[in-house]
Amino acid sequence: MAPTIRRLWRSDKAETSSHDSDAPSSETDSVKSAPKNIGLFSATAMGVSLMIGSGIFSTPASILRLVGTPAMTLILWGLGAIISYGGATAFIELGLMYRKNGGTMRFLAHGFPRPKIIFAYLFAWVMVMCIRPGAIAANGPVIGKYWLYAAGASHTDGWQARGVGFGCITFVTAINIFSAKWSLRLINLLTVVKIIVLLIIVISGIVAAAGGINIEKNDNWSRGFTGTSKDAHSYASALTKVFWAYDGFTNLVYSLGELRKPERNLPWSIGGSVVIVGFLYIMANVAFFFVVPLDVAINSEEILAAEFTYRVFGHSVGRVALPVFIGLSVLGAICAQTYGVSRLLDSANEVGFVPYGHRICGNNKKLGTPVYSLVIMYGLTMIYLLAPPPGKVFDLLVDFVQWSTWLFYGLTAVGAIVLRFTKPQHSLRSFKSFHPLNILFIIFCIYITIFPFVPPKGGSTDAPYPYYLSPLLGVITTVAGLVPWYFRMVWWPKKSGVDLVAWVKEEADGPVSEDPIKDDSLELDTKA
Repeated sequence: MAPTIRRLWRSDKAETSSHDSDAPSSETDSVKSAPKNIGLFSATAMGVSLMIGSGIFSTPASILRLVGTPAMTLILWGLGAIISYGGATAFIELGLMYRKNGGTMRFLAHGFPRPKIIFAYLFAWVMVMCIRPGAIAANGPVIGKYWLYAAGASHTDGWQARGVGFGCITFVTAINIFSAKWSLRLINLLTVVKIIVLLIIVISGIVAAAGGINIEKNDNWSRGFTGTSKDAHSYASALTKVFWAYDGFTNLVYSLGELRKPERNLPWSIGGSVVIVGFLYIMANVAFFFVVPLDVAINSEEILAAEFTYRVFGHSVGRVALPVFIGLSVLGAICAQTYGVSRLLDSANEVGFVPYGHRICGNNKKLGTPVYSLVIMYGLTMIYLLAPPPGKVFDLLVDFVQWSTWLFYGLTAVGAIVLRFTKPQHSLRSFKSFHPLNILFIIFCIYITIFPFVPPKGGSTDAPYPYYLSPLLGVITTVAGLVPWYFRMVWWPKKSGVDLVAWVKEEADGPVSEDPIKDDSLELDTKA
């Protein structure tokens, strides 16, 4: 495996270094390109690294508790792979049409330009203000739980876990600030670690099922669907957690301006990441429930994988070594999240969403990284990490950030279908998504944004907060974005005469200049 990794690493690096000598592609003839740091291996790693984060290690127990049986959890994980692939194809099509940093923000601007690109603005708002910082903050303590578990700590949650998360998030932000290339190398390395960890779990589960490892027998699979839940709210909550684990296939699109050879690399990296991760997720769940009894699995919460490794490998490997590597896997997700969202914020500044944004957008001249964007995201993440009181913060943050995430992912898939008819001859559309799969993805997004508000059977859950709190917070955060949208995109252009949506018209049919929006606030001062 080591020679393969070195070859992929060198190939990825070679793609980057050879960019200047290549003949310009269709979009680089007239586009002032961002540095092309991302090749096929790094592109695939950005998706795989974010998807294989804390989700597969921290949510299977919660999903099992919600739906009742391992058989039903397996169906949900398989459904998640199919639906995610349907959504991924829409993002591939749009990513090839609009090949600049910003991704979903730009896709929504082109799919729904009226009124005043409201969906693009609201997406950028919730992504920067809650989705990504909330997700990073949720992942941080998961690393702490696994590493504290490995250290033999009697308590693996609370402020100790948050302290570890604080250190990890700070480390990742520092790496991203000082070097984009080393950030990508860290993502690549940790992606390999993730895949190896999951393969160990899958293979050891198969060996255990075949009788090669002496473990306590259970009836998890022989019970079939006996005891499966029939509560719609439970399935909505379970699917939210399944798609928390699959969320990540879109991560690359926020850095499209840095992608080499997008015609080849974008479809292979996004589509391939979903296929790889879907297979590993399904097989890992099979392994978990072959080994861990049902009652233990339900009560293991975020450390089910650690319970599995302890039962299969014993104390030294199962309780110490593998939990450390699982923590590194979650660290890789934080790396990928940090890299992607900093490019999104930078793009939002570039197109004029943020007043005086030109002063903070763009890469630092010495470091070549979006320093100010990274610092801002770090500050927001710390609020989510440190402000909530101890308790079931992980579940609250996961459900909170998911509502807005899938609302805008669904709208993006709708936009892909709309643009197929409104821009049928777009010069850069070299890939066409399969509309039935897109529609399946859209239906799921509608389901996951509506059913969390349906009362659970019996009227309550075992959570220490109302069942509707997480999605309600998602709605409130999204709607709150209407206030800055109005003042920035409606009131300010009327007052200053600056057109903040001109870039959408310029990008509509193909490549354009990447010059940032001129600072309208300074322009108004000059007029005065």
